[in-house]
Amino acid sequence: MRLKRYALTFLLVGAFGLLSFSAIAATTIVKVGSSCPKIGETAVQKSLTYTCVKSGKRLIWSKGVPITPIAAQNLVLTTPSYMPTPPKGGSDEYRCFLLNPKFVKETYLKSVTITPDNMKVSHHGILYRVSSMNVAPTEILDAESVELGWPCFGDTGIPGATAFTPASPSSWISFWAPGGNFKSYPTGTGMKFNVGDQFILQSHFMVTPAYSDNEKKASMKITIEYAANTVAELKTMLVAAPIEVPCAPSESGPLCNREAALADLAKRTSAKAALQETALLFLCGKSPTKPIPSAVSDCSVRVNSSMKIYGATPHMHQLGKSVTITHTNIVTGEVTTLSTRPQWNFDDQRTDWLATPIAAQIGDRVSVTCTYDVGLRSLLPIYKNLSPNYVVWGEGTRDEMCLAIINYTD
Repeated sequence: MRLKRYALTFLLVGAFGLLSFSAIAATTIVKVGSSCPKIGETAVQKSLTYTCVKSGKRLIWSKGVPITPIAAQNLVLTTPSYMPTPPKGGSDEYRCFLLNPKFVKETYLKSVTITPDNMKVSHHGILYRVSSMNVAPTEILDAESVELGWPCFGDTGIPGATAFTPASPSSWISFWAPGGNFKSYPTGTGMKFNVGDQFILQSHFMVTPAYSDNEKKASMKITIEYAANTVAELKTMLVAAPIEVPCAPSESGPLCNREAALADLAKRTSAKAALQETALLFLCGKSPTKPIPSAVSDCSVRVNSSMKIYGATPHMHQLGKSVTITHTNIVTGEVTTLSTRPQWNFDDQRTDWLATPIAAQIGDRVSVTCTYDVGLRSLLPIYKNLSPNYVVWGEGTRDEMCLAIINYTD
């Protein structure tokens, strides 16, 4: 198997228990107010730091100050610089990269920032957790790929994974999309990692034939800040709605036929792509065999265990018109808006953190509703020279998604 060189860099600012000072021998017995040899000299005794100071004409030891270890602040991981090569007839490629943070103890993440170096081709980046037990098969998958990383349309590409359980339970850690590049978790919460856990960074690239090779190359930098103490474990729940948006009455073409559009989706993304729409129809209580065309997509899921909801993030593509994410209290019927974009803006995909977390109980509902406007195809450059198509859930930029990303604790 071929070994790969990853541009994997670590920036560790400080470390627990690592202190830099000019200290005298540890065998020296320090007593406050007693004579010391040199101004500025320090000594450590029983977890206290003493400093030699001038008092009148004398040099004496000052009162001891408790040692405060400097916690590790930042870790930076960088994916390889990759030149996307979409499937024939397509403009999108999903590529996954394995990144090893080398966790040696239970660790909580306070914030995650994903920064692409080429905004021209970067559509999104999703950071997943890979549990230690899944690292070995992921390394095999990585090594078997001739190119850097491995293809992963819709999920992580790990055998048995799906779009919504990509690597392990609660594996979605953070993501970048235009306008949502910084994810600092609420105070008192953090994403938990165990010894040996690693990351997968799923990168979605979109290119056109007009781009030169230099314009296509891209990488992503992940900057992690650690939580200083043990905090409540923040988790992620995804609520996705099926999409059945027909061509407008004024539009025509072979891909306005649903079956033809599904075949085209599979050709330019992945063979399993067309199956995702069928699965979502079933999961959301709609007919997989007789889907109803509509410019509105929605799904409501039941809360199966008590949780505290801290925030939500909506995700759509270019034909989105509006999106709303809500929580419904099954006892009182009260509906709370977790996130809403009355006018969808693809460049504003930030997370909406709640001022006061919501205590959701078993039986409550979390819902997402999206509306679309196929008329936008005539206004947006990415649809130029493309045949109009019946739109379903898909990974390509010309396809659509209706997704609610919910952050919660148990």
